[in-house]
Amino acid sequence: MARRYSSVSEMAKHLTDDKDFQTQLDKEIAGKSMAKTLFVLRCSHGVTQKEMAERLGFTQSRISKLENAPIDAIKVSDLVAYAKALDLNLSIAFHQGQTKNTTSVDCVRFHTLQIKKHLDNLAKLAHKDDDIFAGVVKFYSETLVNFLQLFSRSAAKLPKKPADEQSTLDICMPAEMCSVGDVLD
Repeated sequence: MARRYSSVSEMAKHLTDDKDFQTQLDKEIAGKSMAKTLFVLRCSHGVTQKEMAERLGFTQSRISKLENAPIDAIKVSDLVAYAKALDLNLSIAFHQGQTKNTTSVDCVRFHTLQIKKHLDNLAKLAHKDDDIFAGVVKFYSETLVNFLQLFSRSAAKLPKKPADEQSTLDICMPAEMCSVGDVLD
């Protein structure tokens, strides 16, 4: 049976010992990550290149070139148009430090603040009428349960330590949070 590879990079590492080639290939693949993302987004929405071209007022050839372009050839205006054509929002974020220095902790903090911002927007909407309030409270409840499940699954992936070395993961909440469950039931 033929060997299967999880990526082109893995295949190249197996087929050649040429480190320069492998490095160049990895750079080429990384440089096309945005183009690949555009391709995947379009396909996941069931839109052909021809349909996308019509939506954007581009030629089909331009869509093909965009979906194969290196990252430095893709303009922000192309990304904005692409997102709009697929009825998506585009977010561009600036983080402290260079990308290679941005840690997972930085990313979790950033996204946590973004989640808080959107939850606050929902809380403002809940003041408009009782139906919106009921929907927001239901959503808060679902979101909390889903988040706790995701958090628990992720925490379960922490390394197992011998009992004498093991630290515990305690979840502490302010006292006022304890009454939230009564509202969400």
